[in-house]
Amino acid sequence: IFLYILLQMKFRDEVEKRGGEFKNTVYSFGLIEGEAYCLGRWLRARKFVYDDVIAMVEEATEVRADAGKHDFYPDPVSALGCGTSLYMHMYPQLYHGKAKNGCPVFISKPGVLNSDGMECITSLDGILKFHWHVMLHDFKNRLTRHKEQHPDFCNFQTVTIIDLEHLSSAQLSKRALSIVKTQTAIDSVCFPETMNRTLIINAPRFFSLTWNIIKGWIDPRTA
Repeated sequence: IFLYILLQMKFRDEVEKRGGEFKNTVYSFGLIEGEAYCLGRWLRARKFVYDDVIAMVEEATEVRADAGKHDFYPDPVSALGCGTSLYMHMYPQLYHGKAKNGCPVFISKPGVLNSDGMECITSLDGILKFHWHVMLHDFKNRLTRHKEQHPDFCNFQTVTIIDLEHLSSAQLSKRALSIVKTQTAIDSVCFPETMNRTLIINAPRFFSLTWNIIKGWIDPRTA
């Protein structure tokens, strides 16, 4: 515990010394998360190897730089290039309620994803812009409001339910996997340790092959 405290203090001092976008990257959800819990997320993500943690923050700062110039797209319609209700119709996914531990619950139904419809209403670039909006406006605001109502809440994570009912192999196109891979890469480096748990339900037999691909994109401990 003593060594962990020293490491956290060293990391905190480095964050304060660098300030600017380096600090903004670490405190993506704002200071309301709490210093100890926020710094702890980043340290855990790189197994408490200090140099790896600093390299991760530097990479995350670079990854989010372009989106940051646009304030991470506060208007979801402008980000997508279409209405959010239409987007959700093509790909049902939304936050709904909270788990018993206070974490927001995110539900996604890729099994009914209409990939042809998605191509008509938006682009990969629009989807990624919308992902920045979701993480740094929608998700962040939900966490912040809950923290304000429950000051002891410190679990800035999400419980995700992925419902694969009706999923067909045709829906697992190269384009669809590209979206998953890019979003996963952003979350892994810019929002470490924000997944409390993920529940995959109604998975067809062939999904095990796809899972072998997807888990190669994430940290082994997370997988």
